[in-house]
Amino acid sequence: MRRIRCHYASGEAFAAALRAAGDDQALQVFTTERFEPGEEVLAEVFFTGMNGKMLIRAIGKKWHMARPRLRVRAGGVLRCAGSEWRKLQFLREVALGKATMAPRRRHLRQPVLVEIRWRRSDASDLLSATISEISEAGALLLTDAGLTLGEEIIIEITTPGGARPLELTSIVRNTQHPDGVGVEFMRRNSGGLTRIREVIRRLVDQ
Repeated sequence: MRRIRCHYASGEAFAAALRAAGDDQALQVFTTERFEPGEEVLAEVFFTGMNGKMLIRAIGKKWHMARPRLRVRAGGVLRCAGSEWRKLQFLREVALGKATMAPRRRHLRQPVLVEIRWRRSDASDLLSATISEISEAGALLLTDAGLTLGEEIIIEITTPGGARPLELTSIVRNTQHPDGVGVEFMRRNSGGLTRIREVIRRLVDQ
């Protein structure tokens, strides 16, 4: 999946780009890197004063070349949905001074959308869910199951090209997310970290 830089001169410019898109759940971007309608991309969103960058999974809607005589920059419109759109709404609040971003994470979360199975560590029944963000440290698990803080679960991920599911032992660290729970991966040893990195590489590159 290609990454497209979507940088803005200020928070006000970013908020204006959300309004200028002219479509619900859309963002106006300025980039010379052409994308096609329907193409899935990773948008690297940043504006001056923002604490770090945020990656957003998006779908191309339209792109146009620069028109110097008309003072039109190259760019287009990206559309987002679900938790990805909520990220942009949160960034708009940050841009307008109505919210504050937490300190930058040590590990950058990569937007993904992959079906997984999971179970409680003391159970054998597997449940279906979706992961929408992942990093070396953990992931956002989209589920309405009644998980509690500190609960240990086993996540099974089948990566593209993988012969069998990879098991990641995880601990529930955040139950306040509106779409699910945040989990921390328990690496156990250096081999576990290598396995997690390989999972992320395969998911992001698919």
